Amino acid sequence: MHQLVFLLLSLFLPDATFSAPAGLCNRQCSSTTVPYPFGFSGGGGGSDCPILLSCNATTSTALLPRSTAAAPYPVLSFNATASTFLVSLAPSCGRGVAEARAALDGAGYGVSSRTGLFLHGGCGSSSNSNASSCNVPSGVMSAILRTPQCGGGGNDTSWMCVLSAPPAPGSPAATTGEGQFLRWDTVDAARCQDALTSAVYAYTAQGVPSIEFGIAEMGWWLNGSCNSGGGTGTGGQCAMNATCQDVQTPSGAWGHRCACADGMSGDGFAAGDGCHYDGATSEKTWPLGLENAYVHVTTHHVHASNRLQEQLGTRSY
Repeated sequence: MHQLVFLLLSLFLPDATFSAPAGLCNRQCSSTTVPYPFGFSGGGGGSDCPILLSCNATTSTALLPRSTAAAPYPVLSFNATASTFLVSLAPSCGRGVAEARAALDGAGYGVSSRTGLFLHGGCGSSSNSNASSCNVPSGVMSAILRTPQCGGGGNDTSWMCVLSAPPAPGSPAATTGEGQFLRWDTVDAARCQDALTSAVYAYTAQGVPSIEFGIAEMGWWLNGSCNSGGGTGTGGQCAMNATCQDVQTPSGAWGHRCACADGMSGDGFAAGDGCHYDGATSEKTWPLGLENAYVHVTTHHVHASNRLQEQLGTRSY
């Protein structure tokens, strides 16, 4: 009977993609569902979830695996079209650079090159204090430094911002998937003690440009290029109506990303929800409560920070 239903659906909906359930991959965290290839079970074997997250069942919150009660890294939203997701990085003077890297540089994901990382504490020499390519308004930065009581009452106002500017859209590097992630060697070269917070340049839902402080944009991938098992169709990881894009990972190895064709919904993966027409919007995002998760700076401040805009580029959430 099930085979007959499937056959009839295939005849009447020839352009749709029907994917098998995501096997043993558990994508449910209480009332929250995350998109494939993310999940909360396994870790690389068989039908388990390729990219593991942790789950706070009490709050139905997905977390990066190295989260602790004292230092949580909650996931705020997913964007399947761009293969990115947002993580909260609340201002803190007690989060070491090594700790931040261990949490943010995971198996199958890393900090995108659209994120600026603000560092604090003993950065280089005194002559380098506040020497940064990020022209952040002084009032905004002062507020961020006061929030976690940096330097005992907020007297230590030295900070640096590290960027790894993404390649220009349409450039050969962008086309081939290079330069998509933060370079941690530039972070190490700053010789700072703490990862204070981060910022992402984006547009609000109303189309207003803004810099969003207290969050980091993360990019994800699956291992292997599109030509080595990650492609579309039989034997590949991408669904039939999805595209496969190579991406150079932070380690320099090659991975790939799957995304549904324009006008279709889904996660783009054959082992996930695949791609389908649902008569609704083609926007492929999984919001998990972005409101009040970051310090929001609107157009007035963005104009004062145009160098940060130029280096981080633009993206909508």
